[in-house]
Amino acid sequence: MTGLELAERRSRLGWPIDRLAAELDRHVDEVRRWESVTGNLPSGMVRELDWHLANAERRQAIERAGLPPCPWAEAKAQEIDPKRPEQVERVLAQLEAHHKTCDICQQRAAFVATLPPLPPPPMSASVRAILAISNGIRRLPRWLRPAATGAVIIGGFTLVRAAVVLLVSRGANAGQTLLAVLGAVGAGAYGGAVGGFAYALVKKPAGHLGKAGPYVIGVVCMYAYLLALGVPLILFTNDDTFRTPTGWLIGAIIGTVFGLFIGHSWFRRKDASA
Repeated sequence: MTGLELAERRSRLGWPIDRLAAELDRHVDEVRRWESVTGNLPSGMVRELDWHLANAERRQAIERAGLPPCPWAEAKAQEIDPKRPEQVERVLAQLEAHHKTCDICQQRAAFVATLPPLPPPPMSASVRAILAISNGIRRLPRWLRPAATGAVIIGGFTLVRAAVVLLVSRGANAGQTLLAVLGAVGAGAYGGAVGGFAYALVKKPAGHLGKAGPYVIGVVCMYAYLLALGVPLILFTNDDTFRTPTGWLIGAIIGTVFGLFIGHSWFRRKDASA
């Protein structure tokens, strides 16, 4: 989008330049400078402008069609924060459930289906990557999603630690260091996937254990993760960590402590009345 194209879209909306500035929460002089640019505007700016303009164009089309707004849906949509993907998903799920029972929303949705689709909301590159991964996992079979989630989480943590190792090494034995890093990331992802499979297997039975269920899930996932890493260490390396009963006992203690913490932090449902 060029600055001239921005000015044309604003004019088609019938907005003065100060209205667009207010919509974007920018100073009017800044927006005026954008519209004077004959070349392409920065891509990040274009995403933000396109999102606001497309939403304004859609609102105008709906108003011209004489469709009344839904106060509940409009208030709920204002809660969306593009910088918090987990919050976005929760609000969208609430809106989707509401639309199924609201005559006003269904009428508006039928009309909106005839309009061009909205562009993706403006988000940072990291948030876009997180949403892309989340959407990719959601398209997997249900039984495979916990394993994929575990692989992404543990693999991501391991990747961060590995990046630190590469920075500290400063190029010393770069080839060997890179192979070690790739191996560590692969091992972390593999362990996370095994923990995810364990979660899928134990989640339903643990649901009958009441308040103890989340903690049992956490401990089982940690035991599965440690077992997944411990057996290959014994079979394919000279590492002595899990070659003695003491090593497995220490691993069990660590797994229990971290498993209880994970069960409390990740799997325990908050009391709705709290």
